[in-house]
Amino acid sequence: MTDKNTSLFKLFHKAGSDKGLESKCLSFYKDGNLNTFTYNELFKKVALLNKFLSIHGVKQGDRVGIVSENRLEWTISDLATISTGIINVPTFPNFTSDQQQYIFNDCDAKAVIVSSKLQLDKILSIRSELEHLKFIIVIDEGIEDLENSIYSFEKILKQYEKEYNTDNLIADLLSNAENVNLESTLTLIYTSGTTGNPKGVILTNRNLVSNVKSIQKAEVIDNSDSFLSFLPMCHAYERCVTYTFFLTGAVVTIAQSLDTLTSNINEVKPTIVTAVPKLLETISNKVNNAFKNEWDSKKKIIYKALDYSKRLLEKEKPSFAQSLKLRIYDRLIYSKVRSKLGGNIKYIISGGAALHPEVQKFFHSVGLNILQGYGLTECSPVVSVNRPNNLEIGTVGPPLDDVEVEIEDNGEILVRGDLVMKGYWHDDFATKSSIDDHGWYYTGDIGEFTNSGSLKITGRIKSIIVTSGGKNISPAPIEDLIRMSDFVEYIAIFGEGKDYLIGLVSPDGDALKSLSSSLGIEYDKMETIIQNKKVLSAIKKDIDIHQSSLSKFERVRKISLVSTPFSIDGGELTPKMSMKKNMIEKKYKHLIDELY
Repeated sequence: MTDKNTSLFKLFHKAGSDKGLESKCLSFYKDGNLNTFTYNELFKKVALLNKFLSIHGVKQGDRVGIVSENRLEWTISDLATISTGIINVPTFPNFTSDQQQYIFNDCDAKAVIVSSKLQLDKILSIRSELEHLKFIIVIDEGIEDLENSIYSFEKILKQYEKEYNTDNLIADLLSNAENVNLESTLTLIYTSGTTGNPKGVILTNRNLVSNVKSIQKAEVIDNSDSFLSFLPMCHAYERCVTYTFFLTGAVVTIAQSLDTLTSNINEVKPTIVTAVPKLLETISNKVNNAFKNEWDSKKKIIYKALDYSKRLLEKEKPSFAQSLKLRIYDRLIYSKVRSKLGGNIKYIISGGAALHPEVQKFFHSVGLNILQGYGLTECSPVVSVNRPNNLEIGTVGPPLDDVEVEIEDNGEILVRGDLVMKGYWHDDFATKSSIDDHGWYYTGDIGEFTNSGSLKITGRIKSIIVTSGGKNISPAPIEDLIRMSDFVEYIAIFGEGKDYLIGLVSPDGDALKSLSSSLGIEYDKMETIIQNKKVLSAIKKDIDIHQSSLSKFERVRKISLVSTPFSIDGGELTPKMSMKKNMIEKKYKHLIDELY
């Protein structure tokens, strides 16, 4: 039982004390070089920033925004606020000024920490609308304006390090941290949502501490692990996993960016990384395309090996002869694939959306074990995850310890436990609509339990399509299935009240060019090629192969290609890369009408 007077930060400090405050804690890139902080070095930076916030009137319960890409300063800002009960409000850096304005007005942000001039300019463009905003801190060097209360992150730390004894500041920080307990609000995370304005999810120290401890009990992570963090820290998923590594005493490395991910992985050689399905799909496609380009005799060996591995996945215990053959294939082929990802990866933890079983099978066949999880921001966020000793492909694993999961009569997944949010900020109606009097959170997801006790997600309550024939269809699994086509990056399926389903396809540009070439069609521009009947026919035939296992009423009968890929900036995708169906339907209504 966790002491009710503790907090996430106090547990983190205890983990550092137990391991040794001079032990390696965090690695990060600066000017292209990999640097390392001990626990003590990190706590000093945290204490310095916390002192500045305190002197400038930010107290427990006040809200401070963080608008930054992953970097050392994000972590310092996070810990400097949550340590003494300041509620931080992280947002995605690609949010527009209007989105930032809504969020920081809704939470009455007193200060905002931004990463760069680009992010600063966004806040400055709406500053007159943010009546509670007192000052801004800029992380990148060379930007400050004291008259307008814009401060340099680096200068704050340097100045305060000269003025104060850092050991005393850490002591003061720990003393003030005693005022924070499990019931204290830790953060507000605004869900990007696929409809309407985002809602601020109130997560307390109890919520996060409970979730971290439940993840630790899953025995996926131990203190000898190293973790490379590259998914957005402002998202609950990456943030909670990072907290888990910190509290476990394992080393966290912050990657430079997605562009440098391959070189970072090969330098850091992590044992665990997190990923979203879209990234895993991209990697598997690249590896498979590389296989296709091998000379014929080698290609035959590769595909024979992959097929052999996939078949063995279905066996509980391979024979000695099978294991020996697998080791030979591993040395010849699989190990070379793994070496591209550092060579030390023990697990890839996938979350944020559904991962297609075929993608998971591919990674497992080359010796890269994917543990798929399920969660929601409102649940801090992890509800369930595959275990290394109980890995059922196509599921999101059993619920975590101390987490209750039930399936309603209509198939909706309900969650209860200390991980469930306190509620939505300034929105009692939404809170009461999602959490009942018995503490059950209604996820809106549809699922079922397998015989082994693993949870399987089968759709969304709100996205159910009811055809004119009265058929209830969940489009998400069909969309995931069709996305296995090389030509399809995204597909949005519609058909409410209609005789049949149609799909709007955001095509893969490279695959489209290759297809055009193979059909002898000159690739001029996207707008022209997507109208070509031969191209449309070829893509529809490939889609039909992938949806052949579906019932006739579940199959997409007609498709149309969009000329501009679905994107966050275009409004079709959320920052988590989920489709905004209502936006797509509105934006492409003319195409949908044409298909009917």
